[in-house]
Amino acid sequence: MKGWRITILVSLGLVALAAFQLGVWGTGEEGIRVLVRSTARCSVVLFALAFSASALRSFWRGPTTKWLLANRRYLGVSYAASHALHAAALVALFGASTEFAESLGAVTLVGGGIAYVFTFAMAATSSDAAVRALGTTNWRRLHLVGGWYIWIIFAQSYLPRAAMDPAYLPAGMIVLAVPALRTAAHLRQRARKPQAA
Repeated sequence: MKGWRITILVSLGLVALAAFQLGVWGTGEEGIRVLVRSTARCSVVLFALAFSASALRSFWRGPTTKWLLANRRYLGVSYAASHALHAAALVALFGASTEFAESLGAVTLVGGGIAYVFTFAMAATSSDAAVRALGTTNWRRLHLVGGWYIWIIFAQSYLPRAAMDPAYLPAGMIVLAVPALRTAAHLRQRARKPQAA
């Protein structure tokens, strides 16, 4: 499995998961909250795989990381699809829960909104044509800044919860692994440059 087939299959899988969860827990507040949590967790996994693909490849040069690096574009767009479903679930929860609606402050709305702008901008520019149109430097800047901003939002969402609730530990560990891997890969690359010279 490779290329856009990954995005199509992941998207279909997410829709099937949403239908299953709403069928089991109902379309009321409880079911919507289950969907909000599951789509958020799917999003953080897909994002981490796409954003850490190069770092993972630098440490583990096997067929899995080769596939991951070759298909990180499609995993990134899959993340955007997952997060679009997450946004739809949040909108539904806003209408179903007065408590949730009242808990949303300006900082949450603006901060999360910017993350969505980056998410969809990065998804929209995930093509060779977009790289040519933007220029390699601008394209890399968008995806680097956007990626780190999205990571900050995930960190802000998951790390405090992981410190208090073991159910959030897996997601918290994934969030922490992203900068650790990328930093280690960057330092390793810098250490190798003098040797190459």
